[in-house]
Amino acid sequence: MKILKNAYVLTFNRNNDFGRYSVLLNGNKITDIADSSAKGTAKVDKWVEQYSASAEIIDCTNMLLMPPLVNTCQKSEGALLHYLLKRRHYEKAEEDLCTDLIFNYLYQELPGEGHKQDLQNIYDYSFNRSLKSGVASLNEFSLRKDTNHLTPVTNASNTTGQNVSVCYPIKQDPNTIRDFKYLNPSFYVTQENLLTVYDISGITELKNHNLRNLFLEVAVNKDVTEQFRHTFRKSVISLFDEYGLIDSGTSLVNPLYLDYNDMKIITEKKANIIICPRDLNFFTSRYFPIDDYIGHGIKYTIATGWLGEDIMKEVRLFRNKYKELNISSTELLGSVTSAAHNLYFNYEAEGDAGYSIDINRHANMMFVDLADLRFQFFPEEFTYESVCDFLVDNLTSNNVSGVMIDGEFKYRDGKLLCCDEKDVAVRINETRENLYKTGKFEELKKKQAARENVEKLDMTGRSEDEIKMFSDSTVEDSGQNDKDEFRIKTKMPAFKQKKVPGQRSLFEELDHISIIQSEDFQQTPELNLLLTDASSSKSVEDDLVQVKAVDETIIKRLSSEKKTEKNTKPANTESKVELPKNVKLKFGDD
Repeated sequence: MKILKNAYVLTFNRNNDFGRYSVLLNGNKITDIADSSAKGTAKVDKWVEQYSASAEIIDCTNMLLMPPLVNTCQKSEGALLHYLLKRRHYEKAEEDLCTDLIFNYLYQELPGEGHKQDLQNIYDYSFNRSLKSGVASLNEFSLRKDTNHLTPVTNASNTTGQNVSVCYPIKQDPNTIRDFKYLNPSFYVTQENLLTVYDISGITELKNHNLRNLFLEVAVNKDVTEQFRHTFRKSVISLFDEYGLIDSGTSLVNPLYLDYNDMKIITEKKANIIICPRDLNFFTSRYFPIDDYIGHGIKYTIATGWLGEDIMKEVRLFRNKYKELNISSTELLGSVTSAAHNLYFNYEAEGDAGYSIDINRHANMMFVDLADLRFQFFPEEFTYESVCDFLVDNLTSNNVSGVMIDGEFKYRDGKLLCCDEKDVAVRINETRENLYKTGKFEELKKKQAARENVEKLDMTGRSEDEIKMFSDSTVEDSGQNDKDEFRIKTKMPAFKQKKVPGQRSLFEELDHISIIQSEDFQQTPELNLLLTDASSSKSVEDDLVQVKAVDETIIKRLSSEKKTEKNTKPANTESKVELPKNVKLKFGDD
């Protein structure tokens, strides 16, 4: 038995009551509630007198009680990679090698002991962190196609006591759902360009085996969406609808590229939308059409996704981004509490038909500490709407002091009761170091910094000698004995041809053939077309000067030879050819 005395209670019941109440708990159920009136005070005194020997009496004067939060899309596998994942983009296929290496390690199908321990540390850390943020129910999303993560998820959820539904690309095997039914497994579809008709048929078979929810993270990339339409001659929503897979149990995660027909199908089949504001803020620059969804009456919930850590911060980010829509605080708070719970965790077959603090309901509560001077409770009016305004404006995970699940405290007075928080912190830091080492983070970071330094260099105005001097320098790697050498190449390297016996190169000089050249020809300059070193060749002006000098030498020699021939010629010469006086011999360029 527990008696929670004199607390502010946001009931979330049908009348949306709010006020000072005392709550009597018996096991995992709420058995009675008394208000702050004289009649209610007398009832509380009677409880204390009747159950004082067995009941724990808790003074909640400086507490606000409300049902706990619900995270409809939590991705624990990115819990340690927030800053790496911010480099990703829905529209671009730019790869982050470090992140890819880490995910390849996490998603391997044949895990070793170290890999299993890392997965366990990740889910222990993620679940306990969300518990301290006031989250008692969550949809855990994974990109895995095997079942290696289900045991770590089971262990973590058993420790925290949270209500967990695991969403991942389940293999087409109904036994998976049967063996892990306690985790409420749901099918998660992403990258629709990799879908085949066989996959969709397998999902349909799983749906027939009581697969309750289907999550589609599709229509987030324009090129992929258009490629799917080109392949199947219809959108992914239309194709899934033909197989009967679009209904009230279907949810779309951050859909960006839906046409009018898709919107019509979602509206008619009463499908839902999950919005991850921080993911949309970093992964795309496209406007998210939330006004269209609200206008069509489509239900939506707000979640953390890859990058979000505090769900109430996600609510404020969403409100500020779409403030022109004037969405009420009551609706925003409901998107992470009652609306989210009723969509994904309201299992009437198990007897939990509501999500409120009321008689005969499960004792699931979140305790908000009002004693901190930085978080004083001063609403203008003590009404349900004004309290929702206050919580949406101010509530963060730091103000959550306790979480009760099924009548048991899992987190109380700022301390986790289900595990050793220091041990979780030590283990997750070891896993983080292991993941970043696996992803070669430091090595890739140094290489990236070196590339950026080279790109920043401005070589304009540098002489050739300065460029050569810089290109011969090396960059020392601090902390290591070896050196990474970075050279700027200004000329094409000359590669020596491999000689094969019996094969002659066209660029090879024929040493066995002696070509007799005249003395005049040997003095004539030659242009070597195979010259690769520009510094060893003369300028055109120098070549012209040398040609002219050779031409003058040849003309003088020819003139002297003609004079000698004229003087030694016999008298009986028959004829001679004389050029006109105005004609000059010309050799070479003048």
